Amino acid sequence: MNRASQITLAKYLAIGGFVFCIDAGLFQLLMLAGVPLAVTTTVSYAIGVCVHFVLNRQLNFRNFERSALSQLRTYLVVVFASYLLTLLIIEVLFRLFAVPPLAGKIAAIVINIPFGFVCHRYLTFGNGLGHAFRVVVNRRGSP
Repeated sequence: MNRASQITLAKYLAIGGFVFCIDAGLFQLLMLAGVPLAVTTTVSYAIGVCVHFVLNRQLNFRNFERSALSQLRTYLVVVFASYLLTLLIIEVLFRLFAVPPLAGKIAAIVINIPFGFVCHRYLTFGNGLGHAFRVVVNRRGSP
C-alpha cells in the first residue's frame, strides 16, 4: 500500500471512529430521553451514515467527478451490503461457535472496515457501481 493509500485509510479510520462516537452518543442520549429503541437505533444510525458520507466525500476521498446524489446511491448500496455482512457474521458466530452477540458485532466491525474502505474508495468515490458492473461483464465476455 503506497503512502497516499495509507493516509486515505488513516483518515477513513479516524472518520469512522468519530462517527462511531456520534452514533453511540446519540443512541445513549435518545435512550436516556425515553425514545423507543427502534426509533433510537434508526435515528442514531441514519445520522451516523450521513455524517460518514459527508466527511469522507469532503475531507477524505475528495472525488467530485460524479454527482453527490450518484455517490450517495452507491454509498447506500455499500452500507446495505455491510449491514447484511454484519448480520451474517453475528449469526454464524453465535449459532455455530456460541460467540456472544456483542463479540460478534465487534468481529463484524473489524471485517467491515476493509470491505467498506475498498468499496467506498473504488465504487462510492470512484467510478461507481455501473462502471464496475460493465468491467465485470466485459471481462466475462472476453476470450
